[in-house]
Amino acid sequence: MAPYPVDAAADEGVEVDATTTTTRLDSAPEGAAAAEGDDAEGEGEGKFVDEPLSPPDTEEEAAAGAAATAKDKGPGLTSKALRPFVIISTSYLLFTVTDGAIRMIVLLHAYNKSFTALEVSVMFTLYELAGVFTNLLAGIAGARWGIKCTLLSGLTLQLVSYGMLFGWDDSWDKPTSMIFVTFAQMFAGVAKDLTKLGGKTVTKLVTPEDKQTRLFRLVSLITGWKNSLKGVGYFLGSALLQVSYELSLGVMMGLIVLAFPWAVLGLDSTLGTAKKKNASWREIFVLDNRNLNVLSLARLFLFASRDFWFEVPLPFYLRSPGCDSLGPEYQCLADDDCDRGAVCGGGDGFVGDNGDVAGYYCENVNPG
Repeated sequence: MAPYPVDAAADEGVEVDATTTTTRLDSAPEGAAAAEGDDAEGEGEGKFVDEPLSPPDTEEEAAAGAAATAKDKGPGLTSKALRPFVIISTSYLLFTVTDGAIRMIVLLHAYNKSFTALEVSVMFTLYELAGVFTNLLAGIAGARWGIKCTLLSGLTLQLVSYGMLFGWDDSWDKPTSMIFVTFAQMFAGVAKDLTKLGGKTVTKLVTPEDKQTRLFRLVSLITGWKNSLKGVGYFLGSALLQVSYELSLGVMMGLIVLAFPWAVLGLDSTLGTAKKKNASWREIFVLDNRNLNVLSLARLFLFASRDFWFEVPLPFYLRSPGCDSLGPEYQCLADDDCDRGAVCGGGDGFVGDNGDVAGYYCENVNPG
């Protein structure tokens, strides 16, 4: 009896051993059972016949088997099928660095300009609010015009946001600066969720329906890298700001520009477009799914709690000097005489023996 190929045996319910192919007689054709001769008579339906696996007869069969094995493993990262995943994920991760950096650049630059914590919080209101509405509209836009369109729109708006921050003038009063920076941050908020749409959607588009495990792995990979690189953006933006405000903005804009050529040349404009009728507003706001409602509420508290302590209060707290290093007891002649986060110049100074001002006191660079 000719041996079963391993793949065929698995498809037909045949038991496969590491060295032999074992076939139940009751699953084999009647002619094959009869051809076993007299030894097969009276042995019952539970008898097994062991035969060694034979190598492929021709090179063509061997090549076909190798191709089938490669197909089962799925396409590699260099394959055409996964090209959109590689391009969009890379663009999204580069964007994530700039998204983390812009938060720290704006926050610390405002801190150095003596904006209070509340005033800095106002600068981020439109950034967060824009993300809420963009999340609602981005899915509809992606289904109509494709992920390529939303990705390029997000990258462009991020460039607009960084470009506007170049115009932050030190001579402006606080209200003018707050209004200007708030609107600049608004474009960054829209850009964040437009770009995120492609990064989170492409994993589903390149994963077959029967490969859900692979989908979960891809989503975990992208989410893990995103959170890690956002942290890199926090550190990179803060470090560059210590050198120059303009340098920090310029480097981040350079990272965004790096993502443009691949997205423009390597993505199909129809990628992600809806093949059926797009969802309506009524279908989007259906609230009869209890699990979805609970998950949404949990995420609301999760992200609100994160922003409540991390977005503004934590950097302000870490940047501020200790109370035991401020006041009349700590006299100074220059900023270097004070601890980190404090400057020399508090009050009217102290008078020397000759009656002139001999120095000043250390005070918090940001009294707010």
